[in-house]
Formats: sequence, C-alpha cells, structure tokens
Amino acid sequence: MTEIAISIALLASAVLYAAAHEYFADNRRDAKLLAGLGGGGALAGLSLALL
Repeated sequence: MTEIAISIALLASAVLYAAAHEYFADNRRDAKLLAGLGGGGALAGLSLALL
C-alpha cells in the first residue's frame, strides 16, 4: 500500500509542477484546474499513506 501512496504523491507533485508552469505563463484557468487536480491527488496519496 505504501508504494501506491508514494506513486500517487509523485504524480500529484508532477501535476502541481505543471500548474505552477501554467500559472507563470499567465494561463490562470488551466492553472486552477491543474492545482485542484494536484491537490486532490496529494490528499489521496496522504490518506493512503496514513492507512
């Protein structure tokens, strides 16, 4: 279970990096979408790690 949580957290960090890239490129709509998706993924990874 821990390996799945780590892989979800790594994927979420990649999505959050893409959100930051879109934010600095003044593409706010896509940045908000990616930030929400990355935040949800980070929460999912954390919840799996705590089980």
